Formats: sequence, structure tokens, C-alpha cells
Amino acid sequence: MDRCERDPADREARSRRRFPATVEPLEDRRLLSYYGSSSSYYNQVSYQASIVRHEYDQFVSEVKRIELASQATPAEYLALRDDARAISNTATPAPGLSRQAVQYKAVETSLELDRAPLYGWLGDSGWTGINARLTSDLSGLNAPSTLISKTVSDMKIIANSANVGPFDYATVTNDFTSLRNAEQSLPSNSGYHFEDPGLFYTQHLRGFFRGWGVQKIQARGQLDRDLHAAKAQAGTDPAGSAVVSRDVQILQQIGAAIPSTTNETFGTTLVAAFAQGPPSPMAVAQLGTSLVTVLGPAATPSRVASVDRLANDAPALDQALGGSTSSIATIVADVAALVNAGSGESLNPFKINIRPG
Repeated sequence: MDRCERDPADREARSRRRFPATVEPLEDRRLLSYYGSSSSYYNQVSYQASIVRHEYDQFVSEVKRIELASQATPAEYLALRDDARAISNTATPAPGLSRQAVQYKAVETSLELDRAPLYGWLGDSGWTGINARLTSDLSGLNAPSTLISKTVSDMKIIANSANVGPFDYATVTNDFTSLRNAEQSLPSNSGYHFEDPGLFYTQHLRGFFRGWGVQKIQARGQLDRDLHAAKAQAGTDPAGSAVVSRDVQILQQIGAAIPSTTNETFGTTLVAAFAQGPPSPMAVAQLGTSLVTVLGPAATPSRVASVDRLANDAPALDQALGGSTSSIATIVADVAALVNAGSGESLNPFKINIRPG
């Protein structure tokens, strides 16, 4: 509680906005009144829209304020993002669990992970409740208990670093509810549109993590520089450049779907195929099999097809980069760093996607 205290002036200024912190906000609905004449109706809609605009600006301001105060790191972000990917890849619905039930569980699990930066005020009993809730959300999906425990642990680390106290949590929750209620009060044909607060929050989660944006820019720049240098050194022709670009894209797509540790093994396995020079047809076939094995439960038909393309490209990639294994290793490492910085992933990095059984 001590870490949440403000100076006396700040406490006094915010005292009128304090609300009791609860994990689940109630979402009442306000209805627009209709005054009969067209002019009165549109005046009322315009007035209501101005209220929504005020609620929207207030909510956005509050989210940005608590994000700027956060000290969560890109490494903490990566850990929870990897948890989300591991859950998505390993969860398998039990027989009889409907598609709708699976989708509901995925959404509820995503919401729990999304809220992690807001839970700095929770004590031990609160985290016990989060663990129980996450376990319930994932029941019937055969998610390993060790993965659930790790996920909760990583959520707690982020919560402690983000350091959102009970009053800040209550304020942003109240602003969230007020905005959603105000948005629901507008007629669907009013001509006004405001972003849903839940969507805004999940798509701006990265704001809690210091240095994340800089890290992504640096990773992109490093990849571009190393690609240019490798192709210049090898004298890569247009056909070879097309192969390199295609394989870089495949590496990003696959890397964006698997945990970073799995992606590291994937890259190591790929680079090893070039150790003895251009891969032979037999080595190409073995490479494809090995890469699919590394993917494990993430090996969907589309990803297996991408792996096959990557493996079949190996001789052409070797030629395009002048037979330089070090250049290939550098590019693979650069792509992995860019993926870890957020390239290719959904706007909500902690979103759970579970394939129906």
C-alpha cells in the first residue's frame, strides 16, 4: 500500500475520484431519451456525443498516465507473450467441448493476461484468486498446470513492475465503465464512432513496457543493415534477393506464432543445415522434418507448408548469400530479435488462439 501513496496535494486532488478496487467492474447501460421532434432528437444525440468524447479523452488520458509510470521491461513483456503462445499451441479441447465454449475460454484467458499490468495492488490472496480463475478458464483444454503456474508468476512480475495501485486501478476501471456506457447510449445510426475502451486498452498494452518501441526500431534497422551487407558481399542477383526476402518473411511468420525459446531452436536447426556447405537433397528433406519437429504442437498445415518452402529454399539461399554460413546465421538471429520485439504479432500480444478440437 505504501508504494501507492501520493504527496498530500495529489491525494487531496484525487480524493473525489477514489472508488473501491474490484477485479470485475459492473457495466450498467444508459439509454438515450427521445424528445419527439427531429431537431430535438439530433440535438440530444449531439449532446450525448460530446459526453462520449469527454469520457473517451478521460479514459485515454488515464491509461497513458499509468503506462508512463510503469517500469515493466521488454523482457517481462516477452515472458508473458511467450506464455500466451505456449497456451495457444499446447491447449487441446477435450472431447465434447463445443467450439463456442472453446472460444469463450480463449477470450476469458486473454482478458486475464491483458489485465496483468493493472494488478499491482493485489496481495497473496488476490493472486491465489487469479490462479484459480485462470485454471478455471483453461479447464477442459488440457493446459499443463506448470504452464498455468508460470503464466501467473509472469503476470505477477509485470504487475509489480507496472505498480498500478488500488486507487489508480479503481479510477481507470471507472473511466472504462463510464466510457462503455456512454458509447452504448448512442444510437447505432448516429454517425458518431468511438473506439471501444476494451479494444483501445488491449491494442495499447505495449505502452506499459519501457523501451519496447525503441527496441523494435533498432531490431528492424539491424536486420536491414545486415541484409544489405550480406547481399553486397555476395553480389546477390535479383533472383537471389527474392529468395532471401521470401525466407526472411517465412521466418518472421513462423517466429510470430511460437515462444521465443522454440524460435531460437528453430533458427539453430536451420543454420546447422548449412554447416557442410549447400544442403543436399537428402539434407533438405531431413531439414524439413527436423523443423516441423521443433514446431511441435504449433505445426499447423499452413506452417508445415511454410517450413517445406523454407527447407526447399536452402540451396538457393546458400547460393544467394555466397555460401556464407555466418551471413545466414546473422540474418536468422536478426529476424528472431525483430520477432521478439513484436514484429508480425497481433495488436494484442497476449491474445489466446485455441484451435477447435
